[in-house]
Amino acid sequence: MARDIKAGNGIQFDDTTEGELLISNKALIAQVAITHPEPAYTVAVTGTGNTGLNPAIYESSFVDVLNGYTESFNADGVFTVLPDGRVQINKTGTIFISGYADIYHSANNSTVGVAFSIERNSVRVLSPRSVHARMPNGGDIGNISGCGVVAAQVGDIIGIALASSVTGTISFSASALVYDFKG
Repeated sequence: MARDIKAGNGIQFDDTTEGELLISNKALIAQVAITHPEPAYTVAVTGTGNTGLNPAIYESSFVDVLNGYTESFNADGVFTVLPDGRVQINKTGTIFISGYADIYHSANNSTVGVAFSIERNSVRVLSPRSVHARMPNGGDIGNISGCGVVAAQVGDIIGIALASSVTGTISFSASALVYDFKG
């Protein structure tokens, strides 16, 4: 059963369970893809000391990923890829976001969490859940992938944010995000 989750500042996320997707019956209207260019991009993080990495509890520990992505495809002008790699929404509607990141952490025995970051009217709100990956050995590449649905408004800026259970540096070896506008 799908239900909407209010995350603050009027931003809604769709909480889907058991494979149900709220927007599956809507046609794709526009799409943008952003990819992470070589060489590896790094983000410094301060550890939370907890592997749960709940955005509601550890919001201040989530670091926005900036300047890590470039536009690789954009259809229909619904999206603008900003110079910092985040995506600005140019038309109100439902956005389905999917992506992956091949990452590694500088420290052993770390857990990395990724959440969607939405800036609306200069206020940042994180998605209510993060996707986690356990990184047992520093320098070993792990994969995080996920998807989400956002009820977006004109001017919203969407990106991703990272947090870690352990202080260190998270590096991306490859990554891509796809934003599908469903109207």
